[in-house]
Amino acid sequence: MNLAYYVNYVTIVEEGSLTAAARKLRIAQPALSNQIKALETAYGARLFYRGARKLELTDAGQILYQKAKWMMEVETEARNEIASGFGGTKGTLRIGITSSFENERLFDALTAFADRCPDAEITVYEAELPELLKKLQNGKVEAIFVRPIKSDVENLEVLYTHPDTLVAAYLPGAFFGEEPGDTTTFERLGELPLSMLERSLPAFKNAFREKGLSLSPKYVSTRMQVALNWARAGKAVALVPKSATEALGFCDLAEKTVSDSDMLVPAMTIIAQKRKYRSRIVNNFLNLLSERYGYQYTEPIDGSDREKGE
Repeated sequence: MNLAYYVNYVTIVEEGSLTAAARKLRIAQPALSNQIKALETAYGARLFYRGARKLELTDAGQILYQKAKWMMEVETEARNEIASGFGGTKGTLRIGITSSFENERLFDALTAFADRCPDAEITVYEAELPELLKKLQNGKVEAIFVRPIKSDVENLEVLYTHPDTLVAAYLPGAFFGEEPGDTTTFERLGELPLSMLERSLPAFKNAFREKGLSLSPKYVSTRMQVALNWARAGKAVALVPKSATEALGFCDLAEKTVSDSDMLVPAMTIIAQKRKYRSRIVNNFLNLLSERYGYQYTEPIDGSDREKGE
């Protein structure tokens, strides 16, 4: 199917009528009508409800509209990347972060990238982990920056993990009383009401089980801010990465490091698709991160396998 048909289809949908679209595109209205009929024949489904004053999309029409817009974005990115001589200085960098993810290191890198590539556009999607994984798998983003305790999703790979420290965050003066020191243990935490992230729960249960302890958290949430708010309210001790309290504005909380924890607590984990072509622009950004923060990044070779021995 001619790509122009999809471009014109998007214009028809967004203008709301064939007449307005024909005027904007400077194409005769009968020609646009014939293109719609050709698309409906090709996909075997009606795209618009007939008879309405303003064109209304059917379910099939809505699906095609979203996919047609995506095809237009891909074409634009390809043109920009080729026009920039494969330098990766133009186009759109699309990355995703979880709603609980705040990281000065990432923003510093984005700022440096904006300085290095002033013609590039930067889009940061914020969503919960399942939605970001979906966007990554369908190509809406090329890399996501998250804090997962564990990621075993097929066809995805962890490019980099920066470890953090597990701390027990709590309202000063609460729970630990006059206990000295800046550390605590799982055994002591098992005596207290705990707040934690839902996605961290399996890892914490395993950690407690390895110590011969059981875990029954008082408060479980899907957002880091909520877990820390329970601590701020004096209702619980929040088990969180150390970097989260400062990044999310909870510096008023007291902290104790969990001394007997050997859990990997990533402050920043970068996940991308395995052995998949990545645009020059995202490779440039990942290389910038590598330069600034010292982790190893090897670009996919010819859009497929990486170099042996990576």
